[in-house]
Amino acid sequence: MEAANDNRPAEFDARVMQYKQGLEALASKLTNTKEEREDLVTDTIIYCLGHWRSFRPEGGFYNWLYWSMRGVLSLRRDAARRQLKIVADEDGRLLAGRAVDPSQIHHVELVETLETMDTREGQILLRRVMTDDKLHEIGADLGISKERVRQLEEQERDRLRARAA
Repeated sequence: MEAANDNRPAEFDARVMQYKQGLEALASKLTNTKEEREDLVTDTIIYCLGHWRSFRPEGGFYNWLYWSMRGVLSLRRDAARRQLKIVADEDGRLLAGRAVDPSQIHHVELVETLETMDTREGQILLRRVMTDDKLHEIGADLGISKERVRQLEEQERDRLRARAA
């Protein structure tokens, strides 16, 4: 037979496709909807064809497919968890933030932002987001009320939002 892309033997592609029905059965146990199942099977086949060199015959072909599917599913779930996190703080506000992989540009923006937060308001906000300090604890340290701490924190958040816009 003729070799497939990346010098992958065509026999390997055919063997993966022979197990498609078994992959669909396994995916139905691991997912909730038909769409998720189809996506998982497709992603697993793509993964297996791309990582065909990692297959070792002594481990068994179906076992390799099984663990490949579990790995694909794990990566998809991790990515879904990183997508959107909603956090409620003690004041009852809901904060949503997207988790993204850091890049050099994000790092530079973070450093520049932190440099502008050397004011009292900036230090309050940093303590609130970086530690478990409560409003009353920060207020006691600064000799102000917890309401004033909340106001200063909100001022700093507003300043940062305006800067980001």
